[in-house]
Amino acid sequence: MSNISERIKELVSYFCDGNNSKFAVKVGTSEANIRNYIAGRQPKFEVLSSIANHFEINYEWLLTGKGDMLQADLSIDSDEIQPCETHALTIPLYNSEASAGIGQLQLSNEYVIDSLSVPFAREDDIALTIVGDSMTPAMQSGDIAVVRNMPNWRDYLDYGNIFIVVTENEVYCKVIAKNEDKDIFTLKSYNANYSEFEIPKKFIRQVYKVIGIVSQRSY
Repeated sequence: MSNISERIKELVSYFCDGNNSKFAVKVGTSEANIRNYIAGRQPKFEVLSSIANHFEINYEWLLTGKGDMLQADLSIDSDEIQPCETHALTIPLYNSEASAGIGQLQLSNEYVIDSLSVPFAREDDIALTIVGDSMTPAMQSGDIAVVRNMPNWRDYLDYGNIFIVVTENEVYCKVIAKNEDKDIFTLKSYNANYSEFEIPKKFIRQVYKVIGIVSQRSY
């Protein structure tokens, strides 16, 4: 399954013949941002919403790759596409710093610090504030990650995406890569100053997939 960068690249090709500048104008951002998103930087939800609205894209496909790309049959050259409404659900934002070093996410009401309206979120999705710089440039300390519990992570996991991994002693935000040993995950950071490391699956308690990032920076 493709990642969100590949899907944005596909949209640029489909609607704008691969022209990043033309695509950027239509969604209200810069050509440099589109280029960076295609290179792997996570876009803000505002950008994703603009893409989905302007081109009438299936938001679930844009976020996860599931389902059909288009909400309706559209002409590639159409400039008459009108924004359509997207469903948004309010989810809780938890204090993720309270989880450091204790091997579990603190998800009781006392750790809710805010709420967030997220297009096409599910009722059990949650938001966490990212702490640290190991995932820069994709995620900065202070960014908010929207995450989805993966109860069947032992049976299926789409490697190469960003996950929250909860072990017996730590909570990590890392890319999970496939290991030659089926009983081990390789965890990678985007920041080259951090080395990848292995973790046996038997030590993992929970896995959450990062399905979106709300950046605290202005792009």
